[in-house]
Amino acid sequence: MVKVEFKLNGRSVRPNNIANQLERAMLKQVQDGITKKLRSVRDPETGAAPTVKVIGRSLNNLSFEVAGSPTLIEEVKRRLR
Repeated sequence: MVKVEFKLNGRSVRPNNIANQLERAMLKQVQDGITKKLRSVRDPETGAAPTVKVIGRSLNNLSFEVAGSPTLIEEVKRRLR
């Protein structure tokens, strides 16, 4: 008999739950990518970091909302292009 086992990020996943786990892993990659690109972005006047909200119901439908000064928001947009 052949045994098939699914693992994501080193953790076993049940076949009936793989879609949710894959989506969770992809969203984590989105989060990590945004964090990496924006890690050093700060408002030149206050030193404040941007706040980024990722909004959507699925991976196919994500939008980004950025909070901060106009200068900070423009720099975030530039880095995420």
